[in-house]
Amino acid sequence: MSDDNDLDTNTLLGLGERIRNLRVERDLTLAALSAKSQISVGMLSHIERGKTSPSLKLLDRLRVALGVPLASFFEAHGDRSAEEGTITRIGHRSTLAFSKTGLTKELLSPPGHSEMEMLMLSIAVGGGSGSDPWRRNGEKAGYVMQGRFELQIGEQIHVLEQGDAFQFDSRQPHWFRNLADSETRVIWIIRSSEAG
Repeated sequence: MSDDNDLDTNTLLGLGERIRNLRVERDLTLAALSAKSQISVGMLSHIERGKTSPSLKLLDRLRVALGVPLASFFEAHGDRSAEEGTITRIGHRSTLAFSKTGLTKELLSPPGHSEMEMLMLSIAVGGGSGSDPWRRNGEKAGYVMQGRFELQIGEQIHVLEQGDAFQFDSRQPHWFRNLADSETRVIWIIRSSEAG
């Protein structure tokens, strides 16, 4: 079983274990999580066992169903300290890399915050968010640190260059893709509204 995105084997196993632990902590069966997330029991089982790579859209549906921030799916790195929950040091950032879409998400914000998350998106040449539009209750904002990318929000297409910034209601369907001849890097901020 495959998906549009592929994570390496160790990342898949760790991600599956974190999802299973979150499900068990909430006393949910696979069937109950399936009903809440609209993801089949078989797919959930494959994800939890590290047998398939969930798409970004499936991770978002799981995030909503489990009532957790996206950060919950990232592997924790480094020692826990008094700074935990406030500071994320450069050597302790967690990442999820989706090689088939050319997208890597690096968690910049400290884990444990559910309403706002800050990520570094590294988008490979020709890479992007995938062919299906995204929707999420809340707002998204960002700053282009390097490169050039296209951001489509509803019917509007915006081309952003290094130094440009954006903010929009993320309930609108949206996509993005790298237009540069090299990697594009974007600081991406998500403020969730827990209604979905």
